Amino acid sequence: MICVVGGGLAGLSIGYLLKGKCVVFEANRIGGLLRSEKIDGYTFDTGGSHILFSNDEKVLSELLQFLDDYIEHRRRAFIFYKGRYVKYPFENGIFSLSPHERFEILKDFVENLLKEKKRPKNLLEWFQHVFGNAITEKYLKPYNEKLWKRDLREISLDWVGGRVPNPPIDDVLKSAVGIETEGYVHQLRFFYPLSGGIEILAKNIAENVNIKMEAVRRIEVGDKIYVNGEEFEKVVYTAPLKDLTKIMRDAREIRENIEKLEYNSLAVVGIGVKGKVPNIHWLYVPQEDIVFHRIAFLSNYSPEMAPKNCSTIIAEISNPEKINEGEILEGLRKVGIENEVEIVKTWRWEFAYIVYNHDYRENVEAIKKFLLRRNIIPFGRFGLWEYLNMDMIWKKAKELYESLSCDIEQRQC
Repeated sequence: MICVVGGGLAGLSIGYLLKGKCVVFEANRIGGLLRSEKIDGYTFDTGGSHILFSNDEKVLSELLQFLDDYIEHRRRAFIFYKGRYVKYPFENGIFSLSPHERFEILKDFVENLLKEKKRPKNLLEWFQHVFGNAITEKYLKPYNEKLWKRDLREISLDWVGGRVPNPPIDDVLKSAVGIETEGYVHQLRFFYPLSGGIEILAKNIAENVNIKMEAVRRIEVGDKIYVNGEEFEKVVYTAPLKDLTKIMRDAREIRENIEKLEYNSLAVVGIGVKGKVPNIHWLYVPQEDIVFHRIAFLSNYSPEMAPKNCSTIIAEISNPEKINEGEILEGLRKVGIENEVEIVKTWRWEFAYIVYNHDYRENVEAIKKFLLRRNIIPFGRFGLWEYLNMDMIWKKAKELYESLSCDIEQRQC
């Protein structure tokens, strides 16, 4: 029998695939960040905005099978820039700017292509290297500093790999001369449950998973592995790596590596309002004087997320010190949302964003090696300490399942 620590999407996915061969331990409530709550007819995704998309049609199809009904969307995302909505991503929204600003960006972008450049060493240098100074200073730097709450020179290039695509040169040139283009096409088409919010995905996967609602207090490793005193062949660990020293005595060996791991917390503020909101899905907000970095209009994901003639909004705040509802509502007014407010509620999450600092790779690899030597397999966003979208979690769960199945069958396959 295999023990899976954590009942978020990662734990539920591998638990579903292994079926009767494992038990999933969950301390609080299944789903992890895939959490939804209904209040007075408004449904809020309390773990932030989550949507289903993938370049892999097979993976997408398999995930959609867990939804009874869903809606397909073509992304409508914007950036709040100089008092107006500019199409997301910024380099594809240049066409909507003034001719003077388009020329400024185009000139800088072309000059940046032609000049000799040093190899970038951090996220800020990578933005400048790829996009030039104009796009970096106008949007990428202020938005990312607001999201990460740190100097972008402290973030390594590990974050960029596989997550932030290089802009096609043709797209930037076309947009700069006024031709509309599309960027980040991997998420241009996305899907969302018709009702119940994003938690429906986790609930439907969990129906066929052996779940034990119990916190993991102790993992002991010797000749065998014991979790809370129960014997298991292997452990799949999807909980945050930061928690290892609390539940594993042996983890003192890697305490220094664990302490160097960095992350950002998240506050999600749900706002229920009367009337309709702009016909968009989400809005990025780089301005320092507005507390949230992104808002999502969930009632535009599905009309069942709000009562009739009302709208559901969530605002996301990275590494919040304190939450002032008045500041949230003032921020909404600044971005043009002046509807009458009926509900405001806040949810806090200790672990939300993995920070890829310059020690990231060294420390994560040391922790992984430590765990694997003990038949403990790190998995998922917080177990692998890797920013993974939902489709990648499912894809990696299938790969892990194949590996575990071979081992369970004593390598007969």
